[in-house]
Amino acid sequence: MERTLRLLGIINAGLWFGAGLFLTAVVGPGFFSVAVIDLVGRQNAGLIAQIILAKYFILQTVCVAIALILLSARVQRWRCRHLGLLTFLAAILLLGGFWIQPRLIALNQTRYTLSLSQEKRDAASRDFGRWHGVSQIGNLVVLLGSLVHFAVLANTRAGSPNPRVNTP
Repeated sequence: MERTLRLLGIINAGLWFGAGLFLTAVVGPGFFSVAVIDLVGRQNAGLIAQIILAKYFILQTVCVAIALILLSARVQRWRCRHLGLLTFLAAILLLGGFWIQPRLIALNQTRYTLSLSQEKRDAASRDFGRWHGVSQIGNLVVLLGSLVHFAVLANTRAGSPNPRVNTP
């Protein structure tokens, strides 16, 4: 049973980290490439990116929930720190998904609303830039945290009480 839980945890961690890396390094920059912006325009590229980010938030939330469930099911001395890491990552995800992303969506709509004054649209653009930066930092923290989670699971043998002890 311990090996099965460990294997499921590694698969989940690999999916979580791999999806984050792919979205951050490939998909995200692709939305704002010259080819895409020429094809659909900057505003529509942003709207499409928001749809993908909403789906990505669901994937991340499911992955962190599975990670917490699987780690809770395993009995090991070191899991307290690991559980703390996962709880911290879950908090960042929930903060980003339920507070920062809705704010970004509203600011994005405001900055492209032609019926508003240019001053209001410029202010919304500045605020969007700040909150987008905060969101990117959060994404980087979650990406690095999911890598640490993956590495800890991958470097721990089933039944080993310590992730650094890999006795056969």
